[in-house]
Amino acid sequence: MIKLLTFDLDNTLWSVDPIIARAENAMMEWIYQNQPELRFKVSTIQFEQYKEKISVEHPDIRHDLTQLRLKTLRQVLDGHVQGDVNYIVKKAYEVFQQQRNIVQYFPYVLETLEDLACQYPMYALSNGNADVQKIGIGHLFSHHLSAAGVGFAKPHPAMFHQALEQANAAPHEAIHIGDHPIQDIQAARDVGMKTIWVNWLNQPWPLTMQPDAIVTNFEDLPDAIESLKITKE
Repeated sequence: MIKLLTFDLDNTLWSVDPIIARAENAMMEWIYQNQPELRFKVSTIQFEQYKEKISVEHPDIRHDLTQLRLKTLRQVLDGHVQGDVNYIVKKAYEVFQQQRNIVQYFPYVLETLEDLACQYPMYALSNGNADVQKIGIGHLFSHHLSAAGVGFAKPHPAMFHQALEQANAAPHEAIHIGDHPIQDIQAARDVGMKTIWVNWLNQPWPLTMQPDAIVTNFEDLPDAIESLKITKE
């Protein structure tokens, strides 16, 4: 019996790189419009360099991408802006987050999620800071667990353990679906969950241990889930 499906979000349901690029460009453009003197002083590349530096210097917030970005904004802008730096940081991040939560799903993702949500409890498990409510799919998930909320990023087992506990499911009664071989598949397998690798680019499997199933498109996901119910229970 399958009591729980857990889904990664970024690069499983949508491609995240173009989303982040668009959101960062919108954020920087807002800063330039409101602080014109910064247009030739701070670039998106420099912002990313600051963020990497702060990530190394503050490992305690490395898993929390929102706090990491806010801290980076404050460090970049402090001493270089006119007015209340906290207000500017807040508004700039609001621009980023608004764009961050506009996604373009991979083919058949939304339709498949809607069908599966009628059959199984579903949790979202993400290292990122996408907001399923703002994106418009919050109604499909019973819970959304994030690295920021849990305190640890995948492949740490904490997020998986919390999902299983909240769903009152044993590991073998749950399937995790994700794109990342280590953060999703190996991590969930190490907890004892069944796993489905979403291999959008049809890449060779890179690890010794194998996922329980592999799909290269979401149309095949329901059948993969059914096959695990039959062969793995």
